Amino acid sequence: MPESTRSRTNNSETIVHEEIINLIDSPELREHLLHNPQLLSGDHYMQIVGGAPVEITRKRELLGRLVAGGCNSSDDTPYWHYRQICFDYIDDCMNALKAVDGNRKVLLISEISFVDNKVGSAITHGPFPVASWQAALAAMKAYADKWSEMTDLSSSYWMIELFNLANDPSCSYPYDGFLQPDYTYYANASGEIQYICREEEGECGEVLDCIVGGIFGPWFKGAYVDLPTPYKKGDILEIDCRPWAPGPCYCLVANSKLDCLYSDGDGQIRCGSIPYGSCFAGWAYTNLMLSPVFRAKKVTQPLPEEYAALQTIGSDRIDDLLEACADNKEEEPIWLDIYRHRVQ
Repeated sequence: MPESTRSRTNNSETIVHEEIINLIDSPELREHLLHNPQLLSGDHYMQIVGGAPVEITRKRELLGRLVAGGCNSSDDTPYWHYRQICFDYIDDCMNALKAVDGNRKVLLISEISFVDNKVGSAITHGPFPVASWQAALAAMKAYADKWSEMTDLSSSYWMIELFNLANDPSCSYPYDGFLQPDYTYYANASGEIQYICREEEGECGEVLDCIVGGIFGPWFKGAYVDLPTPYKKGDILEIDCRPWAPGPCYCLVANSKLDCLYSDGDGQIRCGSIPYGSCFAGWAYTNLMLSPVFRAKKVTQPLPEEYAALQTIGSDRIDDLLEACADNKEEEPIWLDIYRHRVQ
């Protein structure tokens, strides 16, 4: 490759890499990665794009530029083969949304959720059924126009489900007899879709939840991201993932894996995992889309009274508290094991 062509390619790749890193709100993490891009692989950039709270078509555009710029990266070759799969996934979800026919399908704006520091995101309003995406947009705008002066909609999000009425409800899993959505979309209060989920049918119509796993789970639905961070044991972080989770909340970093200690609101110190979102009271009841890693920032000033106990924990106590919590992990909800990353 001629030197001038290589320079242009490298410059284009650097530009898109910086654009992607700048999707991260966390000031320390953003600066850490901007100054140490060698720590990031192609998979890291894809995780950032998929996990960031930005509009889904913006994610598609960045993924396209990322792949175009990095197609010759020898260490990340497998990830570039996912380009068309990712594009098809996004296009399939968005085309289905725009092609809803009220005679055959119903687009159900199932609820608008309001995050709350005590109960997670369990406060909801809805459902609101409509027959087209344009009708959904109009309904969400009308809702915002009516309630925005009385309610803080910046702490709320929409979950929009698309049902195919031609499906056989007897094959729906796990709620036999009730239809399951073919697609689920998560949008901010203004109706901007940021996360998507496509259901896949297995044997005899069993629905496989969002085809979570190797490709789509971490990128398009699910909070987990595995990024190299600058945080150290003993750091106290403020995390504000609104509208996807209550905030602001605080936790103490326990180790390099970003296990953490946090206050449960009743004066008890609990342990969890920042990358998995289990780092604040009420996490188990929160439909978390955005990883706390994107919004974490270091705290040096005194904490609010309900979190002040975190600042009294000395470094010599952190390991003991974490171990004690791990010994009692069976008390955590069995459907979300916050320690599963330890065996990977």
